[in-house]
Amino acid sequence: MLNIIILEDQAEQADRLSHMLKKYAESHEGFAYNLKLYDRSIPFLTEYKCDADLLFLDIQIPDMLGMEAAKRIRQMDNRVMIIFVTMLTQYAIEGYSVGAFDYVLKPVRYEEFSSKMDRVCRMLAHQSTSMTLEVRTKEEIRRINVDDITFIEVSNHDVLIHTDSEIIRQWGNLKTYEEKLAPAHFVRCNVSFLVNLKYVRAVNGNTVMVHGHNLPISSSKRKEFLMALAQYKGGSR
Repeated sequence: MLNIIILEDQAEQADRLSHMLKKYAESHEGFAYNLKLYDRSIPFLTEYKCDADLLFLDIQIPDMLGMEAAKRIRQMDNRVMIIFVTMLTQYAIEGYSVGAFDYVLKPVRYEEFSSKMDRVCRMLAHQSTSMTLEVRTKEEIRRINVDDITFIEVSNHDVLIHTDSEIIRQWGNLKTYEEKLAPAHFVRCNVSFLVNLKYVRAVNGNTVMVHGHNLPISSSKRKEFLMALAQYKGGSR
């Protein structure tokens, strides 16, 4: 069951997309979806719970340009697939800067729409084995792909989640994350750091290089960590 959102201010265009989704579902056995419609960006962004799989986003919404809305969405959710709906290709191309999956041109034709949906379904089926993590900070609730996390550290009473592009601060404890992320090959190298083995580049003595950071390996965790790393690198992933 896919959660799909259409953000489109023109009722005719929103109805057109809704009808095409219904037609697609009728001709593709096993395809099911929940649909929400919005005609303004601000109410959508205010209510968004980071629970959508696919977003059809009009590039020109009266209260906020679609590109700006997409940037704000990406600050909350880097997983949702965005398809821009536009009349001009030049605007759609800019969408790749915010990780847009694709675009469709108005007036949307069913043949093109169906082709895009085929790609969406293939991509989501491929991603279904990967994990996502809901992160609650003081300001917001976010959903991030576990594969994007390089390591997690505890500092005082805060947990710092390191990704390739940012550090997300959250309250909590490392034990909780260790239990949640064990299936995704996250292993402690000491009491303060939980490492995604995918990003380990080298082990030098009592330090491990993780995505440009040298993290200490404690004597109590060394054997367990090196065994887990050897199994991971050996292909049992």
